[in-house]
Amino acid sequence: IPDFEGTQPGLNIILRDRADDLISPILYFSAAQLNILSLSVFLANALHAKDDKGQPLDVILIDDPIQSMDSINVLAVIDLLRNISLRFNKQIIISTHDENFFDLLQLKIPSDILGSKFLQLESYGVVRQAQDAHDFVTGISRVPITKDSKGN
Repeated sequence: IPDFEGTQPGLNIILRDRADDLISPILYFSAAQLNILSLSVFLANALHAKDDKGQPLDVILIDDPIQSMDSINVLAVIDLLRNISLRFNKQIIISTHDENFFDLLQLKIPSDILGSKFLQLESYGVVRQAQDAHDFVTGISRVPITKDSKGN
């Protein structure tokens, strides 16, 4: 049920039991389970989204999809997103502030195999120099090589 009453719009998911009473998952699920349920509903809708002319959209935009999830669910979400991209030919754009999630994405959706693109911002509007997944795993940051005035 869409909710436009508050300061931010929301989506309230409710179920009906056999007695036709309303049941709210919020009363029974953990924060991670609610996030997974929300992501599932979002992705189901996104797979069938169409533009104003009725043409399917080939892109899915997601902001921080892994809040409150444990490691196994984070890995499962990455696998799910990779499979959706490949199976349904969708471009998936993810924004996140979680560097561990960013690193896992680079390892599980490698650029050299799947053509993935990864960007990091150093500051507002400034893109950080590209690094590869190995650099993130080992914690080595790539430092640009500069030459002195003599070319050494």
